[in-house]
Amino acid sequence: MRILHTYCLNYNIGDYALGIGVKNLLREYLDVDLIGETNLQGTVFNEYFIDVINRNYDLLVIGGGGIIHGAHWPNGWFWLIDKENISKIRIPFIVYGVGYNYFKDEQGIPPHGVEHLKETLAHAAYFSIRNDGSYERLKDQTGIDVPEIPDPGFFVHLNTYYERPEKEPYVILQLANDKPEYRFGKGDEYNKFVENIRAVVRSITPRYKVILAPHVLADVSLSEEVAQGLDNTRVWDFGKYAFDHSDKAVAWYQYAEYALAMRGHGQIVPICFNVPVISLENHPKHRGLMEKLGLADYNISVQDPHFVNNCTALVRQLEANKDALQQQLKSINQRLHQDTRAAFEQIKERISFITC
Repeated sequence: MRILHTYCLNYNIGDYALGIGVKNLLREYLDVDLIGETNLQGTVFNEYFIDVINRNYDLLVIGGGGIIHGAHWPNGWFWLIDKENISKIRIPFIVYGVGYNYFKDEQGIPPHGVEHLKETLAHAAYFSIRNDGSYERLKDQTGIDVPEIPDPGFFVHLNTYYERPEKEPYVILQLANDKPEYRFGKGDEYNKFVENIRAVVRSITPRYKVILAPHVLADVSLSEEVAQGLDNTRVWDFGKYAFDHSDKAVAWYQYAEYALAMRGHGQIVPICFNVPVISLENHPKHRGLMEKLGLADYNISVQDPHFVNNCTALVRQLEANKDALQQQLKSINQRLHQDTRAAFEQIKERISFITC
């Protein structure tokens, strides 16, 4: 089977990591001859490109990632295809594990975006939403009711080996700094967060090195600001991993003692390796994911008025219960595997007419 995979190749290490997960799953469950890829946020699916797809591929895979986002985009989400051209894709296509990614203070997907999504759903062989509360947010706004499945980022480890990047024990701190007005709030909230998270880091560094892990270029300045002058910290070399070596960034998560993360894939990637996570909530999807997994006790809002005390207490709680928490994560991952296997059984049924 010749597959074209389109997802967000738009300079976010987490998005590239989830691409690894998607490909791992395709190879695990389908008979794959080759997988091509293209950037969902930059490729226009015009009639010429649709003809290329129809002639050269057997299956089109869209996602995962938080691609239901962007009211200013032509179609209200990231897929750049005119609504009337969707039906011209003659090969089966699936939309896999995508996220409703609007921030709480954004207005949500516009009416023309809802119509475009419904047209996509009408022609897709399979359409699914990721397990971070996106199902509820999408259904509440649009009425669209599609299967909820594990984010494909949970499968970056599947049949894949990553080499340990650091010998001594360390903790990952993953901070996000794009769209800071939505992540931290207005006014002095950004500076307050920097002060708060530095205090938390100081409480960890006597026991572990803290590796700061920016996922996009905008994260680097915040990571450097937080680490400045603090002993036993290091900001990983963003340019070394971004973006053709995202697999080496994934390795840092696999061997961490635990992670504190401000991005969805900063949560998802370590969890798949049974590495405990404290979610630093700044978007509904962060709490949504932790609630779906039964880990809400390890979620804290970055705007918590008692952030330092409460986050430090969570760190101590995690460290004291790490063995039990890892066993819980193993059970969670078994369930995620079962749910994903069931999803691919449905997908295989719906594309069973493909001949390779």
